[in-house]
Amino acid sequence: MDDLSISLSAKLTAIKEGDHETFIEVYHLLHAKLFRFFLKKIFIHDTAKELTQQCFIRLWQYRHTLSYDHPLEKQIFIIARGLLINHIKKEATQKKLKAAHGKGLDMEVVPAGDAHFERVDAVNAAIETLPPMRKRVIILKAFHGFSNKEIAQQMEISVKTVEDHVTKAFRHIRQIIALVIVLLASRF
Repeated sequence: MDDLSISLSAKLTAIKEGDHETFIEVYHLLHAKLFRFFLKKIFIHDTAKELTQQCFIRLWQYRHTLSYDHPLEKQIFIIARGLLINHIKKEATQKKLKAAHGKGLDMEVVPAGDAHFERVDAVNAAIETLPPMRKRVIILKAFHGFSNKEIAQQMEISVKTVEDHVTKAFRHIRQIIALVIVLLASRF
């Protein structure tokens, strides 16, 4: 074991018990290494900096779940890997949405009677008619790529409640879309 590993293993108990000064020490020991990890993977300085901060925030928030079975540094990098995966998924989702939105903007040039354009409007209108909490859940899920667990943590509700909101929101949106399709079909 190197000195850093010995030092970190001794600090695990203190962090787990909520010792803020020890947490700050670990931050100073590992933040540069963690930042380089993120920067090597995503190549964007500000994003790597943000992910590094999020990693330490999660470490502090979930310190009670730290395990004595694994070195502290390994547990921090497990948190980092999870954040990186979530970030990559969000980026992919946002790219898809931007591409779809770009196509939607192109659709605005065509006559307003275009069926696809009206369905896109119907989806947006359906989302707007959702109750505030359900609307927020579906926006976090569909447009920001958050997992049910992340939404539950952010909104301070249970995962089951999130699942219920998602199910009911999608059901509502499908009903609106079905109605729009019926109305469009009746015009032809």
